[in-house]
Amino acid sequence: MSLEDKVLQVLNGPTVARIRFRFPIAGGHITITPHTFHRVARAVRSGAVIVRRPTDLDPTAGAQYNDVARTRQDGTAVRANTLELNAVTGRFDEATIVHESLHAAYDLQRTAGLDANSEEASAITCTALCCRMTGLPLPRWTGSRIFANAERVAQTLLSQYQKGDRGIPMVGAAEWKTLRIGVLLEPAYFLKGPAGLFGTLASVQYTHDG
Repeated sequence: MSLEDKVLQVLNGPTVARIRFRFPIAGGHITITPHTFHRVARAVRSGAVIVRRPTDLDPTAGAQYNDVARTRQDGTAVRANTLELNAVTGRFDEATIVHESLHAAYDLQRTAGLDANSEEASAITCTALCCRMTGLPLPRWTGSRIFANAERVAQTLLSQYQKGDRGIPMVGAAEWKTLRIGVLLEPAYFLKGPAGLFGTLASVQYTHDG
């Protein structure tokens, strides 16, 4: 099975089919449902989103979505709307695909008004939901503060799913706030932002231009 086929299998699979939640942004909220990821799957099939193995990502980075074109260390280019993915060998890799695909969805949908902090927090929430729903043991993925925080957000959502309510639950306010603070303090996020930590605090937004 090709790397692209594996991505499509995850995005159209039973775990993604259960993901649904809302989270607040200034002046409203954003809703995530399975259709969010199915749109990305359609974009992969049509070639609007390209799936490629990276050649220069940090080995600890399982995947990366490029909303804009970037230049590799060797001077060659990676086009915009490319999902770079090392491998799909287990449940955490699958969760990482869902995480990065949410970034792709925001880009494809030209989502406006979403700050980078909330975007990362929502993507990490998707990681946590996937890990919980596929039964990945907590010690294998909650070793860092940020994933431990995301696990608490996911647990609140899963408790709503388990009630059988077909509605789309809102993230727990306290858990969401804690996760967002964790994103602010996570070097992997604030050091790569276009304006560093100050930029994140000032509600920098990633590029969402389709």
